[in-house]
Amino acid sequence: MGIGSLLGRLLGGHAWVVSEQVEAQAQEPLDYPAQIALGDATLTLRLATAGDQEALLAFARQLPEHDLLFLRRDITNPDHVRSWLELVEEGQYVTVLGLLGDDIVGIATVGREGLHWTRHVAELRVLVAESMRGRHLGRLLTEQAFALAKQLGVKKMVAQMTTDQRAAIAVFSRMGFRREARLSRHAIDRDGVLHDLQIMSLDVDAFRARLDVLSLGPPDPLVGTY
Repeated sequence: MGIGSLLGRLLGGHAWVVSEQVEAQAQEPLDYPAQIALGDATLTLRLATAGDQEALLAFARQLPEHDLLFLRRDITNPDHVRSWLELVEEGQYVTVLGLLGDDIVGIATVGREGLHWTRHVAELRVLVAESMRGRHLGRLLTEQAFALAKQLGVKKMVAQMTTDQRAAIAVFSRMGFRREARLSRHAIDRDGVLHDLQIMSLDVDAFRARLDVLSLGPPDPLVGTY
């Protein structure tokens, strides 16, 4: 049990919840490329480059269609993946890849839209291959995306998913994200079935203020200076 969790238990109530959320947030991004052991598998985490187009296409085309519903582009389309990687090269997007050997088995992206009036906002997007689910890869990638967003000076983080993606909702809730909106019948799949979309967000400054009020403020490197 970490010190934040211990203090939270001593103070009880909401303080405990917030301290648990702090401990779920990665303090700093890993030093990429990084080797990570998940059960009996050893993965490499590294940043995506323009040369990853074919591997990303292969990864995306193996995902269940439902996983692709909430994405802003069709990542099974070579042109869309190419434009995504161009944004990575320009620094507007940062994408972390999880690789098992040469195969991509998970991705996490911190995406900013490049608009002046939303330059403080980033969307976190995480996808994991079916073969790697249940091994905490999704949690690890989400934590890395969170840490990268803080490093970039992001003040508001947003994530969206369909309302039946309970594992994703649980991971983001564990990190302090709250439901900001539920959009009814907002996503449509290839069969014409409509799905509700949930938008979750975390205001970095407001979260830090809650820590200060609860006297559980972590050292500066955990929260970041903006």
